[in-house]
Amino acid sequence: MVSRYYIDCKFDGHNGPLLSMAIVKNWAENLLIVTDYIANDPWVCENVLRVLHTDKASDTLSTREDSVGEALREFIGGDPQPTIIADSPVDIMRFCRAISTASNGTWASADYERMTFIVENVDCYPTDLPGAVQHNAYWDAMALRHKLTGAPA
Repeated sequence: MVSRYYIDCKFDGHNGPLLSMAIVKNWAENLLIVTDYIANDPWVCENVLRVLHTDKASDTLSTREDSVGEALREFIGGDPQPTIIADSPVDIMRFCRAISTASNGTWASADYERMTFIVENVDCYPTDLPGAVQHNAYWDAMALRHKLTGAPA
């Protein structure tokens, strides 16, 4: 069985450092990773930082950006064929960069039989997902999952 993972990323400006990444498998299996980077972009400071910790993730990890991949590989675990779904190709790129980076910043192998990447060009807001907070990686990943599957939080 192929598992589907919905992701969302927040970063400091278009090509800036990663601030947070959420990965949602289902309502009970999700992870929010928050990096130790301090944002500088004015829009990000006003819209993302103020809601950075307004999530209900089942697991939250604060770490360095180089350690995000280790957390993702652990979360996906032995799933041989994960399907990664995002609403932006930039989020897919950030995911690929993270999952192929070791905690010391060098290359790491993502040893999956096959990884499939899907970009769904949808706008998840407004949403009827109870409690959703736009611009929070966890809530945005949950809103994407909800929009595409109708599944509750």
